Amino acid sequence: MFGAFIIACGTTHVMDVWTLWYPSYWLSGLIKAITALISVTTAVQLLPLIPQALALPSHAQLEAANSQLATEIAERKRTEDILRESEERWQLALRGNNDGIWDWNIKTNKVFFSSRWKEMLGYADNEIENNLQEIWIRVHPEDLDSVVKAVQNHFAKVTSFYATEFRVLCKDGTYKWILDRGQALWDEAGNVVRMVGSHTDITERKQAEETLSEILAQLEIKVEERTAELKRINESLEAEIAKRRQIEKALRDSEERFRTAFHQAAVGIAHVGLDGRWLLVNQRLCDIVGYTAEELESRTFQEITHPDDLTTSLKYVDEILIGNIQTYTIEKRYFCKDGSVVWINLTVSLTHNIAGEPNYFIAVIEDISDRKHSQAQIQASLLEKEVLLKEIYHRVKNNLQVISSLLNLQSEYIKDKQDLVIFQQSQQRIASMALVHEKMYQSPDLARIDFGEYIQDLVTSLFSSYEVYEGAISLRFNVDCQVLLGLDLAIPCGLIIHELVSNSLKYGFPNGGDGEIFIGISEKVEQQFTITVSDNGVGLPPNFNFKNTASLGWQLVDALTQQIAGNINIKINPGVEFQITFPLI
Repeated sequence: MFGAFIIACGTTHVMDVWTLWYPSYWLSGLIKAITALISVTTAVQLLPLIPQALALPSHAQLEAANSQLATEIAERKRTEDILRESEERWQLALRGNNDGIWDWNIKTNKVFFSSRWKEMLGYADNEIENNLQEIWIRVHPEDLDSVVKAVQNHFAKVTSFYATEFRVLCKDGTYKWILDRGQALWDEAGNVVRMVGSHTDITERKQAEETLSEILAQLEIKVEERTAELKRINESLEAEIAKRRQIEKALRDSEERFRTAFHQAAVGIAHVGLDGRWLLVNQRLCDIVGYTAEELESRTFQEITHPDDLTTSLKYVDEILIGNIQTYTIEKRYFCKDGSVVWINLTVSLTHNIAGEPNYFIAVIEDISDRKHSQAQIQASLLEKEVLLKEIYHRVKNNLQVISSLLNLQSEYIKDKQDLVIFQQSQQRIASMALVHEKMYQSPDLARIDFGEYIQDLVTSLFSSYEVYEGAISLRFNVDCQVLLGLDLAIPCGLIIHELVSNSLKYGFPNGGDGEIFIGISEKVEQQFTITVSDNGVGLPPNFNFKNTASLGWQLVDALTQQIAGNINIKINPGVEFQITFPLI
């Protein structure tokens, strides 16, 4: 029994050490209970042997034995306390560590999984058995080979530490990324006997890495796009730089041409400040006024402008500054350096800066002194010719009136009524031509007369000659445009109207009574005019053809119409209407 007691005590100590690695507390407690039972039984068995035992050793020997036994008990107690404290710290560390802990016994192929290891995968503590197969069946198939390779490399001491990342199947069917780390233990023969490690949930980190990878991929795409865009921009910039260089060269060439044209121009060109000071002048302007460029640029345009022209010049400057006009051209006088006066034709425009504010004036000066002198001579000559022309018109009119008066005097000696009528008609025709020269004499334009005004005076004179009383036959005019005719058209047209109105007055209203004569002038198309003469009298005889009549009046109308390159159209319904259309040539 004593031997059994010793073996039981030894087994208890071995179990204390065993529970440090494998918490088999029920087995440990059972062994301790058996040890206690054996110790009690041994003690009972030893009671009859006490006398015999007392007889065996001496008192000193027993004290020494007791002392040694007490020491052993104390040491055992201290060891038990240390082991219990170590076991408590180990259990506390397992519960407090966020990582899962595992311990793999290579020989038995058993694996201890901590509660946190199981909890990380969503399992309860009793749902996973402690064997290696539990982990292998949960590793993602795509990661299994890499995990096996990492373990083999560590066992072969290719890597000093085991570490790998892989996916593990959770209880809910999802996968978690795990960082698995461990360290193997080798025996004296170099064989792996044990491997202890931990695994950490890195799912969030992996998701972040995947998100980061996607972002980086997108950034890479954007960088590529940006690079391509920058390349295109660079190419555009290079093309723009080349174009700009061409433009700069063109500008330099243009500036050189401008300088050449500016200084060698046949007219004076200048830049003038807003205060009137000459900023830049060319040689031609200096030649016109007799100043050097330096002398002129120290002055203002007001200083060399003739006083009589200065007010007009300043008014135009104000108008162009306030934006009422863009440019202006005037003729004015400048004082030359030698005191003489030169006539110039001045054209001025205003330049603006980038902000749109007035910058300076550009002036173009042309010497027109010779032209002014020629114009004065021409004006004097024209005035002389105008006086002479008016005198001619006046004399022709007087001569025609003299002829008309002679015909009137001669008609007093004519006894035949038919001859008298012929004389009176001739007198009236001469009067119509005299009226044309009178209108020419009175017209501001000595070459043309207002034909509408002339026709009204002519017809009024005819009404007076035929002694048409007011109210008997009315006269209506419609002139919708101003027609200015020279002698070559005014006289033929006047004679045509004279003949047509005379016929209406003589033959249109044989029975008397009320009637109307209408005279109209209109522009049919551009430079094509129509003269209309109509009345509401008895009209013309049937089958009338004025071209075949022997009447001088109708023959005169036909000849004059052809003379002005016109054509005549006759309408009868009622009365008669004549339309003479002719070009204004």
